[in-house]
Amino acid sequence: MKGFLFGLVVAGLAFGGYYYWKEFMHPPAKPVVTADAGTTSKEPREKKKKRRRGAVRVARNETPGQAPSPGRPPQPPPMEPEPEPVKLSSADLKLVSQGDDLSRPDVIHLGDATDDSGSRELSQDDIDARFRAKEEAILGCISRARPDEETYVPGRVTVKFRIQRTGNVRGVRVEAPAILQKGGIYGCIKGVVGGIRFPPSSGSQIVSYPFSLT
Repeated sequence: MKGFLFGLVVAGLAFGGYYYWKEFMHPPAKPVVTADAGTTSKEPREKKKKRRRGAVRVARNETPGQAPSPGRPPQPPPMEPEPEPVKLSSADLKLVSQGDDLSRPDVIHLGDATDDSGSRELSQDDIDARFRAKEEAILGCISRARPDEETYVPGRVTVKFRIQRTGNVRGVRVEAPAILQKGGIYGCIKGVVGGIRFPPSSGSQIVSYPFSLT
């Protein structure tokens, strides 16, 4: 009888130990939820589509990739160096005469000879009054013929022309430094002086007007 009771106690202890080991030492594994392959790959794509590209304005004086300095005042644009004056050679300053041959005698037409409106000689005051009205235009021709505004061209410009007895200008000649002749001074002055109209007179004459370069 004692042996039976002893075996029953041993069997109960063995069953209790097995239950304790099953419940506390090896708990049941939790179910693992596996996401669908299509859902997993689709979610990152949706996030990638929502990402928006933009741009950040860079200040004019800031280096790309460098954050602008809020406290630094704007820097002025770099100043361009002033152009150096053109160096003129002796050949550029040599006086060159260009234009019509004023030594040739004036041609008198029959209509001019019978015209009695030019019975007096043309005075210097009459010539100066007409020429002075075109003086600014002639000075403009001299200025435009310079190589630039900074280069000083020494010397003088002499304008000669023949006034016919009818009052028209026939023949213009300009003496000036070679550098100004290259700049087209003769053609410009000829266009201005050739359009001057003087009072009729009893004969033609050649006049000369010098301009000093400054």
